[in-house]
Amino acid sequence: MLHLAVLIANPRQEIRAVDLVTGLTALTKATEHSPLSEQPVLDRVATQEYRRRLARLRAELDESKAAGDHERAAAVQGEHDWLVSQLAGATGLSGRARRFPEGEERSRIAVSKAIRRALDRIATADAVIGEHLRLTVHTGARCSYWPA
Repeated sequence: MLHLAVLIANPRQEIRAVDLVTGLTALTKATEHSPLSEQPVLDRVATQEYRRRLARLRAELDESKAAGDHERAAAVQGEHDWLVSQLAGATGLSGRARRFPEGEERSRIAVSKAIRRALDRIATADAVIGEHLRLTVHTGARCSYWPA
């Protein structure tokens, strides 16, 4: 909510996501971070589940092709390709888990998620205000509030 409050207090001004995080860090007196976070993009359990699902999809793809069900095979192939791309994006060289980046990209991701959560809570409490904020709050490397 703090990020959203800062944006609303400064309408029509772009504020860098890294500045929003820096302000929060200063308030909580957090220490400097290393260049890469310790948190993996996909945790071990998620990676295992993705790999299990890939194995099931390969079997299902073989069955669909054997049965001549080309529509089902195409759908299964699409999900298979998506999972492969997710795993490829979450792993680095030699299949090691990729870590979240620090700096501006990490700030952009963190601020965007925090603002989305705040907007969800507000929309739950008041749908009209929630919709107004969804239309007027913009997130990214630079965040802003542009009321009508």
